[in-house]
Amino acid sequence: MAEVVTQPTALARALFSAYRFYDYDGITVFTDTVVEAEAMGAQVIIPEDEDPFLLMPPQVSRLEPADPDRDGRMPVVLEAILRLSELTGGRATILGSLKGPFSLASMLAGTERFLIDLIGQPDRARDFLLVATENQRRYLSAIVRSGAVPFIGDPVASGSVISPEQFSNFAQPYLKRLVEDAHSMGSPVGLHVCGDTSRILGQLFGTGADFVSIEDVRLVSVYPELDGKATIMGGVSTTLLLDGTAEDVQAEVRRSLELRLSRLILSSGCDVPVQTPFENIRAMVAAVREWSS
Repeated sequence: MAEVVTQPTALARALFSAYRFYDYDGITVFTDTVVEAEAMGAQVIIPEDEDPFLLMPPQVSRLEPADPDRDGRMPVVLEAILRLSELTGGRATILGSLKGPFSLASMLAGTERFLIDLIGQPDRARDFLLVATENQRRYLSAIVRSGAVPFIGDPVASGSVISPEQFSNFAQPYLKRLVEDAHSMGSPVGLHVCGDTSRILGQLFGTGADFVSIEDVRLVSVYPELDGKATIMGGVSTTLLLDGTAEDVQAEVRRSLELRLSRLILSSGCDVPVQTPFENIRAMVAAVREWSS
């Protein structure tokens, strides 16, 4: 894993191999959650065969935006996007993953301290948010220029972590700015927030994102409200993909598709764990192909 997350050729080849093996339609270029924090000076540990992680408490050498074409591993992601465009010949939709400002700010400040500051020192929290947003605006611009659709993940802004009011004050405005930047460049943009987002769905789609990925929210509970108004991404539980059988996965796919949403990107609800059985992912894709035919 250390090779894949640090070398653009290895990253592109791994993602392209998975794309061919599973026969899905789009590729998300994602390495780990700490790429941007590392580029801004946070100290990151990259184990040989596990996910990179921040050294805690965070030790940021400079609190200023990074250069996506030069700093840290952001250039690795950008170069992998370019290589994947060549490998797929433009046949696959390529999504370029980046963190939402709220999550990046929490990594720079220290998540516990940042969440406490939302209540006790909101001005300090906003200082981190402003720097994080500027960094992500630069990174998003570079992702679009490289030919990918920006896909913003903001896991710490989850409804499982903060209240709808805090999301409205400290997350949504900064997400809106990124969405506006993408649209100004003529690019669609996606958004994913982990966990239970049932109480902030309206705010997620209110960012203006072209599609929103949902995790701990069943499609059957949201489609009456959103069908025809928004493009939803999801429909298959990552827990089911990990622990269920191929038959379980196919049944869940059929339940999601039988809702007949007018705009649905059938997908796992979040990142698929590396231990997920190959046959479960192939079963998900096969069930969609069968339904479509």
